[in-house]
Amino acid sequence: SSGINAEYGGKHLENDELTTVRRNLQTQGVDVPYEIICTVWEKLYKVTFLSRALSSAQQCRKAFYHRNIACNAVECNDVVLFWRATRMLETTCNALRLQIMNTEAQRLEQEVKQYLEELSRDEENKKKLITGKRVDLAEELRKVRSIQDKLELFIAELNKDQ
Repeated sequence: SSGINAEYGGKHLENDELTTVRRNLQTQGVDVPYEIICTVWEKLYKVTFLSRALSSAQQCRKAFYHRNIACNAVECNDVVLFWRATRMLETTCNALRLQIMNTEAQRLEQEVKQYLEELSRDEENKKKLITGKRVDLAEELRKVRSIQDKLELFIAELNKDQ
């Protein structure tokens, strides 16, 4: 597999560079396959890219605080890069939060349905829930209100007749 060409994000190691790295490692007594070299290169390239971008953003910050942006013609493209990365992370977090909430709501809905099904199967439990002091009081209150409404209608009819 000496013909491997490792390409990562626009930056890649050519075949001769891969061979050079592998030979240098072999001279130090480390035999590493090309795939591992490519994987390590990818990680190192990303770390180096982000370190340089962070350093550039910090230079832009210093220039901004010293009001030297126009004077030094400092390019602050890395500030935009980190702003976009931050926005992407915020959006991803919100999407994940929403997904978790929806999943949790579905789980709770299933639990409630299951609990209600269990209650509906247990006749004695249904009787216990349907009867009781509060239920009896509510029924009596409904009867009293009905009687009160009929009494008011009766009084209204008596007043009409007089």
